[in-house]
Formats: sequence, C-alpha cells, structure tokens
Amino acid sequence: MAFISQERRLLVKFSLLVIIPVLLLLAFTVGMSLRTPEENSQPFFMLVMAVVVTAGYGLFAALFLRALSRRFEKVEEASMHLSEGKFNHTLHGVDDGEFNAISQAIHRTREELKNKTDFANQIGEGNLQASYQPLSDDDLLGHSLLKIKESLLAVKEEDRKRNWTTDGLARFVDVLRTDRNLKQLCDDILRNLIKLLRANQGTIFIINSSTTDKPSLDMQACYAFDRKKYINKTIMPGEGLIGQVYLEKQTMYLKEVPENFVRITSGLGDATPRFLLITPLKMDDDVVGTVELASFREFEKHEIAFVEKIGETIAHNIISFRTAEHTRQLLQESQEQAEHMRSQEEELRQNQEELQATQEEISRKYNELFRQLTDLNHQSKFDQLKSINSTKKRNVEYYFDIIRNQIITFSENKMVIDAMQEFTKTFHSLEIDASAGAQGRVKEGIKQYYAKEFLPRLQDNVSDAVNADDFIPADSIAQQLQYTFIAANPHPTGQKSLMVTSRDNSEYGLVHARYHPLLLSFLDKFGYYDIFLIDRAGNIVYSVFKEVDFGTNLITGRYSTTNFGSLVQTALRSTDKQFVRLVDFEPYAPSYNAPASFIACPICDGDEKTGALVFQMPINKINQILTGDNKWREDGLGESGETYMVGSDYKLRSISRDLLEDKRHYLATLRANGYSDAVVHQVDLMNTSILVEQLNLQSITNALNGETGTRIEKNSSGVELLNAYAPLAIPDVQWVILSSMKEEEASQRINELRKKG
Repeated sequence: MAFISQERRLLVKFSLLVIIPVLLLLAFTVGMSLRTPEENSQPFFMLVMAVVVTAGYGLFAALFLRALSRRFEKVEEASMHLSEGKFNHTLHGVDDGEFNAISQAIHRTREELKNKTDFANQIGEGNLQASYQPLSDDDLLGHSLLKIKESLLAVKEEDRKRNWTTDGLARFVDVLRTDRNLKQLCDDILRNLIKLLRANQGTIFIINSSTTDKPSLDMQACYAFDRKKYINKTIMPGEGLIGQVYLEKQTMYLKEVPENFVRITSGLGDATPRFLLITPLKMDDDVVGTVELASFREFEKHEIAFVEKIGETIAHNIISFRTAEHTRQLLQESQEQAEHMRSQEEELRQNQEELQATQEEISRKYNELFRQLTDLNHQSKFDQLKSINSTKKRNVEYYFDIIRNQIITFSENKMVIDAMQEFTKTFHSLEIDASAGAQGRVKEGIKQYYAKEFLPRLQDNVSDAVNADDFIPADSIAQQLQYTFIAANPHPTGQKSLMVTSRDNSEYGLVHARYHPLLLSFLDKFGYYDIFLIDRAGNIVYSVFKEVDFGTNLITGRYSTTNFGSLVQTALRSTDKQFVRLVDFEPYAPSYNAPASFIACPICDGDEKTGALVFQMPINKINQILTGDNKWREDGLGESGETYMVGSDYKLRSISRDLLEDKRHYLATLRANGYSDAVVHQVDLMNTSILVEQLNLQSITNALNGETGTRIEKNSSGVELLNAYAPLAIPDVQWVILSSMKEEEASQRINELRKKG
C-alpha cells in the first residue's frame, strides 16, 4: 500500500508539469479573446505574455526535477554502498513521501547483511555455538551459512575423536616400554585403559602355553572386580564369554548385561554395569589373551576400535616380552655351558696325551654351540623383524583404507557437491577481457612466471631441456585462472594456496573465497599434497595448491597421458557411483617431476555425475608410518634397520633411512652401486629415493609372488641382511613391505662373546 501511495504522489506531481502549462495557455487564450482587435495587433504585448508563461513553467519544472533528482542520487548512493559491502552508510533525506518505503527496504537489507556478517565472523573466529535465524525458506545465503556451521561442527567432532585416539596411543607408548615382569606390565596397561575409557572394571587374561596339552587363560591383572567372580583366576578356552572370545578371535560387545553377571561395588552399595566389552589380544591370527571392560556408560565406536587396535600392540609387546625372556634364558644357559667347557679344558691339560683330543672335542662343541646360538639369535631377530613388519603392514593398509573411505565420504558431503557445481558453472562462464591490453598482460604474466619460477625448478629434476611454450596452456580460461591465482598471486611459490580472494571480483573468485578456506583446512588437517575438483569434461576447475596443471584439461591437455590424467579419465567413464581407484607413483611435471600418486572417485548429485574428486597422496604421512616418525631405534630396528615399501619394478615407494640420517653417505653409496651422476644429483635436490633406488633382492621377488617370510641375503653393496617380507593388501597397486637389519649388528653380542672365548 505504501508503494501505491507513492505512485499516486508521483503521478500527481508529473501531472502538474502538464496541467500547469495547459492552464497558462488557456488563460493566455481567454485574455487574448477579450482584447479588441486593435490591442491584439500589438506584437510587443504578445511577446511579453509568451515570455512570462515560458519562464514561469521552466522555473517550476526545474525546481521539481532538481528535488526529485537529489532523492534518486541518495538512493543510488546507498545502494552502491550496500553492493560494496559498506554497512555503516545511512540513507538520509528520503525517508518521507514517496521514497519512505524505499528507504525502509534499504535499511532492512543493510541490517540483515550486518547480521549475516556478524554470524560469519563468529564462525570464522571458532565460535561454532553462534546462532542465526534465516529470514525465510528462500534465504539462500542464511541457509548456506548454517550449512557451513554444521560442516565445521562435524569436522570438529571428527577431530575430537582423532585427537582422543592419538592421545590415547601416546599414553601407552611409555607404558608398553618396560623391563618389568608380565604381571606388572598388565597391571599398568589395564589401569591406564580403564582411566582412558572411563570404565569401571576390567581384567586381562593371558594364555599360558607352558603346558602344550591344555593351555589355559590366566588372569594377569584385575581392576575393581569382586575377587569371588574369579576365585581360581584360570579360564579354559571356550569357557564362558572370555573363553569364547579367545576361540572366536572376535570382539564381543554386550549392551544388556545379565543381572548378577558382574556387580560394581562401592561404600554406598552395588549395581550391575550396563555395558560389557571383551576384546581378544591378537597379532595377525595369534591370540595371546583377552581384555574385559565393564562400564555404566556405553562405549563409543571409536573407543571400541581403539581397544582393538591397542590390543594388537599389547599382543605384540607380550610376544616380544616372552621372546626376549626366552632369548635371555638361552643366552645365559649358553654362557654357563661355555664356562663349564673352559673349566673342563683346564682339567684336561693335566694329561698331555689326552689334551689334543680333548681340545678338538671342545673346539667342535664350542663351534657347534655358537652355531646353535647364532641360529637362535637369528630366529629371535627374525621374530622381531616379522613383528615389526607385520605392525607396519597393518598400519599402512589401515591408512590407505582410511583414505579410500575418506575420499568417498568427502565426495558425498553436501559442501563438496555444491562446490563442484558452482566451480564448474563459474569456470565455464568466466568473463575474459578480450582487449589487446588485457590479453597481453595475462600472457606476459604467465610467461614470466613459467620462465622465472616454474621452469628453473623443473629443470633441476629432469635431464632434457624444457621450454615454456610446451607448458603454457592454450585455453584462455586456463590462462586467466593461472594468471589470477598463480602468476599475479602475491604469495611465493609453494604458498599460492594462501590467497583466498581474487582481485578481479569475478563470480569464480567469489565461489573460490567461499569454499577455498574449508578445502584448505581439510588438506592441512589430513596432510594431503593437493585436492582437485574436475568437471565432467576433464577440466581442473579447482585446486588447493595451485600448480601449473590448474585450469587445464586432463582428457585433451598436456597432462592427459600422466597417471593423473589416466586415473581421471577412468573415473569419469565409470558408471559405478562407489568407484574409487589409486594409481602408483610416477614423476609428475607440475610437481617439479617429483613422484606423485593419486586417488580419485566421482562426485554425484543424486544420480547425476557432476565431476570427480582427486587427492594427491601425502608422501610424508606414508613415510611417517614406515619410519615410526624417524624413531627406528625405539621401534627395535637398532642402528642399521629400516622398513621399506617397494613396487613391482623393485624400486622404493618410501624414503631410505640412510638418506634421512646421513645424506652424504647415501649419495656415495648410490654412486658406488652404479647410479649416474644425474640421478644422484636429482636425489640430492629432491631429497627422495622414491622411484630411484632399486632393490634386487629375492625377498622382494617372494613378496611380489604373494609370500610372507624371512631370509638372509646380501644387498647390492655386498652387506649381509636379515629380511622379513610380506605383500601389501592395498587395492589397485602391487606393493610389498620389507623390514631389514644388518646381520653384523644382529649378531654383535654373540660375536663379542666368541672373541672373549
């Protein structure tokens, strides 16, 4: 109604502009008709009347239009401020009359934008409890902000669980490193496990296999249980829930504990716990015991998974503990036998005739003893290496399984689906300034970046000469995006991802500013090298890290024949919505020819495939698992041991320990083994042995054939090694894992004992 009233006022005012001159003309006509012919014949009088009429009308029209124009200018100025994001400007002088409703509408718009901005700032500052109420179901911006908040809350919850698991694993590092007896070890493990999980009761049973006829489960630790429940402290396999879990080798989780099954007692009374968790302590298929936990509260899924995972580590420590104890016992017996033999030798010297024969017998027994001791020591070290290799194998396979599940889950995220659609739309509708000056500036900027930044870094890692024209994309959209986000990006090479908002105020730039912080945060949290969004036509419409493949086409462009291009083409052709595939490492030019591996899956909006999501694999994260974060000695690998990951070409898929600890020695070893100066120089610059060092070992051949085992053999430098090997069960690639230690270090104590004899 307010707008109708304003329209009527404007109609009246514009009508006056027409009616007034008509009335003046009518008055002039009537006046002329009342005059005599002699008076009308006077020209001067007629001229004066015409001037008066024209001047009066002109003055009135000028004043009216000037007032109206000023109000329109104020409305225009207020609208411009809103479009530039300036909310402090107030519209004055137009809040009455026909412009009152317009003034109120602009004021409401400004206040609502300020509310949305305040809400977004609170989310950006980490206040995820901030609240906001959209204006209506059609308030797209308001609902988008709420969706961002929900996504951040979900990520925060995942971080909480992951941090809880990491802190829990860290807590058990010192607990498991102990030289105390088995019972004290189990007591410490159970006490810390109860506190970490906020449980109320717990027990640990360990298999006693000293009597092979009837092995039994003996209670080694008990926390807050009524001792009457386990009077004999021994359970046979298959007896009760604990014995059943031991036989089935599977976790049992009860949410409805039978009445009087077990009770939690305090000074105020007793009650039956509601939840019971029994987990086998197993390494591979060998179960060494069980852990039982009772609680009034429900165990969460990640807590159950943590107990199962820590159970594997506990089993590994128990087996290692027993193996080390058995080895110490054998070594002590061997030393006692050697001492006894030396005393016999002294006695036999009294008889010269018998001395020679006795010495030969002693020498034979002495050598046989040390042969047996060496074999026992080798077997002990092999058991240790097998245990380490098995643990690393599980961790690597588990990590790659997490990545497969993570990329599928992330591709189904509403934020990623929306980002794929918006990046695709704005990529193809990107406005290109076709003027000669603008095009020249873009091409010159890209050419300068390739010549001064990209090509010098790439040339250090390749043997052939490279030329900028071979890499600069021909497509104008790719050129514009590379100029905006790479060449004109003020951040240095390697930090181009720090630019969030582009300077061109394009639609693509606005979409980038909306989604880039979320995708960059995801990349930083999980350590990926890069994250890509590729549309159905094969265009890289988005990249977090912004290398020179950004904006190019992986079906028709320069990188279509790389492992990245082949992977994306397969993903886009696939009709399986759950498709996910990993490709092996290959040198990748946009990453300065460094080894690169990728994993991809499609992005679908309902039943429609809108593109593909690709992660560039994190080499550092994989190497952390294999090296134990460069803690080889703490992992039991001594001074010379390490764990490798090797591909079907017998080349490394992980970084050598020697390269990390003693780079100069490693490079000298490569030269001594026949590697060219160019290859050694490349390793020196790139600090990686992936796809460079080749291990021609029978252990790797056996593992590639699907075998798991141990072997003593010499490497290319003639050094004798103890190797434990196994294939890796990672889909889409054929990799093996190898834990190795120098035989000289493994037998050091025995060799010193032999010298003393």
